[in-house]
Amino acid sequence: MPAGSTSFYFRTRKALLQAVATRLTDLDVADFSLMTELAGSSSEQFSGTAGLARIVMYVNSEPWLTRARARYELMLLASRDTELATRLDESSDRLYTLAREVVTQWHAAGNTPDPTLVEDQALATLAFINGVMMTFVAGQPAVDNAEHLDRLIQGVIAGVAQVRGG
Repeated sequence: MPAGSTSFYFRTRKALLQAVATRLTDLDVADFSLMTELAGSSSEQFSGTAGLARIVMYVNSEPWLTRARARYELMLLASRDTELATRLDESSDRLYTLAREVVTQWHAAGNTPDPTLVEDQALATLAFINGVMMTFVAGQPAVDNAEHLDRLIQGVIAGVAQVRGG
């Protein structure tokens, strides 16, 4: 590719990074929409903790692995660029919402859990799956299948409930 190709479309480095962040967010929105649709189906493989585990395992394969690498790079840059951080917030918010939904589904039907417990469980789940995804990005996967990851996610959720006495 000729040296000037990128600068023709994106005059500055910041404009290029914004465009990459926008594209990643668009792809994430499409993926999360599909996953939400699948989770709403009668298929158990895409609902609850099992569905979340399957989504996370996708990150260990292409094209999601390359996207995850780009996202982590952008997140590091976003700590110094509020516009970039704002652009990436939509994907983060959607993943957090998904974690909350999964945690809520984990609780027994008819049992309305304490909202602060759900928030703590969602935060712990999100931190855990972000760590798992980082191992994929680093090329040293911590888990190699969705079933194992599902058990670990359930353990994190149950562990927070145990610590909180819920």
